[in-house]
Amino acid sequence: MKIHAADIIKLMKDGESFQLEMKACGSSLPTSVWETYSAFANSRGGVILLGVTEHKNLSGSERFEVTGVADSNKVVTDFFNMLNNPQKVSCNVLVDSDVRIVDVYGKDVVYIYVPEASYRNKPIYINNNLQSGSYKRLFEGDRHLSKTELTLLIRDSSDEIDSQIIECYGMQDIDEETLRKYRLSFLHKNPQHAYEGLDDKEFLMKMGGYAVDRKKALEGLTMAGLLMFGKGQSIHEVFPSFRVDYLDRIDIQPGDDLKWNDRLTDDGRWEDNLYNFMLLTLRKLLFTLPSEGRIVDGSRKDGGVLYDAVREAMVNSLTYCDYKLGGVLRIDRMTDKIVMRNPGTLRIPPKRIYEGDYTRARNATIQKLLRMVGLGDNIGSGFQKIMKAWDSLKYASPDIREESDVTEVWLTLPLYKCKRNATSSKVSYKGEEGDMVKDAKPTPYVNAKLLKKDSSSSSGGLDRTVFTKWLTPMQIRIIEEIEADPYISIPEIADKIGVKEGFVRSQRRSMEKFVELRRIGSRKTGYWQIIQK
Repeated sequence: MKIHAADIIKLMKDGESFQLEMKACGSSLPTSVWETYSAFANSRGGVILLGVTEHKNLSGSERFEVTGVADSNKVVTDFFNMLNNPQKVSCNVLVDSDVRIVDVYGKDVVYIYVPEASYRNKPIYINNNLQSGSYKRLFEGDRHLSKTELTLLIRDSSDEIDSQIIECYGMQDIDEETLRKYRLSFLHKNPQHAYEGLDDKEFLMKMGGYAVDRKKALEGLTMAGLLMFGKGQSIHEVFPSFRVDYLDRIDIQPGDDLKWNDRLTDDGRWEDNLYNFMLLTLRKLLFTLPSEGRIVDGSRKDGGVLYDAVREAMVNSLTYCDYKLGGVLRIDRMTDKIVMRNPGTLRIPPKRIYEGDYTRARNATIQKLLRMVGLGDNIGSGFQKIMKAWDSLKYASPDIREESDVTEVWLTLPLYKCKRNATSSKVSYKGEEGDMVKDAKPTPYVNAKLLKKDSSSSSGGLDRTVFTKWLTPMQIRIIEEIEADPYISIPEIADKIGVKEGFVRSQRRSMEKFVELRRIGSRKTGYWQIIQK
């Protein structure tokens, strides 16, 4: 794609952001370009413009000025020479066409597109120093990766995470009843399989739940074997900060004395391994959903596409969860939606997931174990299957996103139908009488009252670029909830996004420099105004 002067001018008007950096550049390459390169490659990618000077004392369209690059060909040559020097950069993620020289009003601007690096190549670091040379993009700046963030990227670069042997843990740490149930399901799905006659240890070795490392003279349960079939106590010894949780919160309102109708968590009444959690949660969750009857191969099969998609969604949560990170793998059945949350990050941006792209599962062995009993297909089509099901049911579209504040991935599955305007690509969500989900109570979506600073109008517009440039993903979520329902209370916001009330209040204060959330009227009957500063 050709880049024109008009494209550069438009970028300058938008200003620096999470995915745009502008730098002054004379006849030599600015050294700070490498920090930005590392930050973009480790984050969601971005564009660097060389030859644009920032005047920090000015604002608006006057803040950035095209001053040009004195010797653009030399700068580009130097850039590629250093980019391919392993002493300077750990990995080159660019191709030649990612760098362009653009004439803007008689001055050269160097346009550099830095794509997000593959998870297998992260972290991208500079100056041959992994610790101090690894950066991430935060708002419009480049920041060093913390030790925790660096560890996460290094660990996530492997496709063999859950096949690692857990030292000192063996067959004595397996819950026999869980493994017995799994093997019965395995034989039902795979009759007369060659593994049928194997003892439990041999069976787990074939399936990846037990392994032997001859070089290290080491053998034992793998991470997948322990998580899937282990005793709860053994799992908590190895993963002390991780737990699972299912909550039935249908018709539960914020502030109610009743916090849930049903809950499945670590309470000593069951062996809380992943296979048991999967079976018990699906049993409880699917029971709350309508079931259609189908004839498959001459036999009745209950559930339909809704059941199939929910199973697929839960398989995704288990197979892409970062168990070493700790936290809670949580499934919430709410009145009008299902929310599945798992610790970790997305290996590719949500946009690519919606477009049908996918990566290998973070936990490939767990994925295989589930596939062999008919849960998941292991070909990367899971999210598309969910999207297709929701579309066929005419439900509001599923939403997948990273919550970077808590290092979690959230998948929200709305259980109310949506009306699509035939003349518009926009979708307005509204519950309909006769929805498949019984007793669904969709959020009452109305237009929020948006005000511009120093404006007396109660229907001004909010500059959406503020969202991505200055606010965190969690702050954006808070604003989105208010836009959807301006009468919502802080306890209700906290309940919807799964955090404590104090966290919502602190986020409200921290964004006041850019956006004010003003409450008009009382806490019970008042509404919000969103005022951009």
